[in-house]
Amino acid sequence: MRFIRLHDATYERFAADAERMSFTQLPAYVKTRRDEGQQVELVGVVDGTPERLIAAAAVVMQPWRKFFIKANLVFGPTFSEYSAQAEETFYRGLITWLKATPRVAAVRVVPMVTRVQYDDVEPGPETERAKRLDALIAQLGGLRLKKDFNDSPDIQTRFVYVKDIEGMDLTQVTKSAGQQVRTAFNRWGTNGVEVRFNAPQDIDVLADILTHTAERTGQGAPRQSELNYYRELAEHLGPDEAFFPVAVLRPAAYLAEIAAERETIDAKVADFAEREQALQTEGKVLGKKQRNQLKELRSRLDVLDKRERETLAVQAEHGDEIVLAASFFIHSPGELTYLVSGAYAQFNDYYGIYFIHRAMFEWATQHDVRWYNFFGMTGDFSDAASDAGVVHFKRQFKGNAEEYVGTYDIPVRPLYAKLTNAVGS
Repeated sequence: MRFIRLHDATYERFAADAERMSFTQLPAYVKTRRDEGQQVELVGVVDGTPERLIAAAAVVMQPWRKFFIKANLVFGPTFSEYSAQAEETFYRGLITWLKATPRVAAVRVVPMVTRVQYDDVEPGPETERAKRLDALIAQLGGLRLKKDFNDSPDIQTRFVYVKDIEGMDLTQVTKSAGQQVRTAFNRWGTNGVEVRFNAPQDIDVLADILTHTAERTGQGAPRQSELNYYRELAEHLGPDEAFFPVAVLRPAAYLAEIAAERETIDAKVADFAEREQALQTEGKVLGKKQRNQLKELRSRLDVLDKRERETLAVQAEHGDEIVLAASFFIHSPGELTYLVSGAYAQFNDYYGIYFIHRAMFEWATQHDVRWYNFFGMTGDFSDAASDAGVVHFKRQFKGNAEEYVGTYDIPVRPLYAKLTNAVGS
């Protein structure tokens, strides 16, 4: 078993066969970073006779304090055959290889290793693999950072929320979700909303919504560099692996649906009225069941009248095509990641963000997706959390939180690392 550098083609074959791989380790991610002018190295571990590749990773060589380099390994390595020995061989080999690379002061690693598996948001025990990895990193002189993505933009999320949909179709996904999700999914096709898929060059639609969402929630607006990264990554991934779903309300279509439903209900009400009149001539009245049915129909007409007024007002103010919500999803082996999203709060009653997820769950169940990853959270599951609303939304889909081991900094050249503050900063 030994640590080696990899050719691009070897890495691409490994990624194509992976059961699960983070989008930050995909060959398309490597190409995106290289097109930005960054140096990305591909490394791994081989074993056996003949040798086979059992672990691989993409390492970004980040310029540090002008002259030095800080290596970054985000949500890797990926293992095709995991063992504690393979993991140790990888990390020890990585440090040895980096020591032979000029000017590298330190390496930051963010392993996609679960520390705690949750039942919804109830934590289980700490995993043995996490304990072993902590000990290994400590032996290498590494430091686990006590920061999260909310503390610093260069720190990756430690908590994600994931729904395992292996073997499910869309109907089963819907049944397995909470009441609000079921209600929303079942409204599909009834309120004039459609989900279209934008091209990467139309990322301004997502940018506008993210800016609005940031203003509403008090979070930072998306930086242009982030938007450029999303667009370039999507272009490298292609339309079968990167998705920009947008929920759009077409008021004219909804008004037509309302009119059609009203016509159907009016006919039923008229039929009840005729029967009621005929019974009255005989000194009789409608039965209790029929009276209740008539009451429900008239109540539904009131609802339709209200929705018609609301939609006419929305149409008058916003036009004939109204963007409700937009998102960015990435497909990687075995997984679909809900990376970023935003919605216009005043249009929440039209279920735009739910319809986006309905469309993406439908796609996921028709492809090789097992893990539907709602991605980042703070890990504070209390009602007072800064992202309590986000957590509440994700929990409606009935998945489970996962806590990764976190972010580690390991000195490669301890003196350089200390002088340049490359560890822990």
